[in-house]
Amino acid sequence: MQYVDAHTHRRSPSDSVTSLVNIRITSATEVFETDGICTVGLHPWDVAEDWRDAVDIVEELSGEELVLAIGECGLDRAVNAPWIHQVDAFEYIADLAERVSKPLVIHCVKAHDELLRVHKFIDPNQPWVLHGFVKGADLARQCLDAGMILSFGAAVLKESSSLAEAVRLCPPDRFLLETDTDDVEIRDIYAAVATMRGVPLEDLCATLQQTFDNVFKR
Repeated sequence: MQYVDAHTHRRSPSDSVTSLVNIRITSATEVFETDGICTVGLHPWDVAEDWRDAVDIVEELSGEELVLAIGECGLDRAVNAPWIHQVDAFEYIADLAERVSKPLVIHCVKAHDELLRVHKFIDPNQPWVLHGFVKGADLARQCLDAGMILSFGAAVLKESSSLAEAVRLCPPDRFLLETDTDDVEIRDIYAAVATMRGVPLEDLCATLQQTFDNVFKR
């Protein structure tokens, strides 16, 4: 079976895993190197007064053949990066994704209200992938109703009825799976989600491959 890891920071050595690797860009980035498909973005943890310099680099790299999306970028109220700069940078990057016709991969912590506001303001044509979703069904429904795609990671391996409900309510073409920075196998995440949704693992692999291809235009 073939698996897709839709957001990770390391490429799997397995031929049965397609890894979409995130590359964090800052204003200090001078060299861009990748050994396969990737995303490029200004992480909210890295946002500072010079965020425009970093975004200029992201825009330059967005035309690279192996760059399938912009991100991860977003909003994080749990870090010290200046909030006003985070909001300004995220709005600008979201607009950039529209201009270069690339999906947007989003990091969001304790800021989903602002995320939904920006989504309504931008009204994007490009897919928004909310990575690392760990919340319950109510927020999942809000994000899905807004048109976002949810990406679930290692949190599905823990006992959480609220997250399991969020996983189950997603339409088949509106979610992806990922490892992010966690030391887990994408196969284990797939197995857990297949059980949650009551579908054969083979069917889940086929569905998520199609979703990945549709979102990232492969």
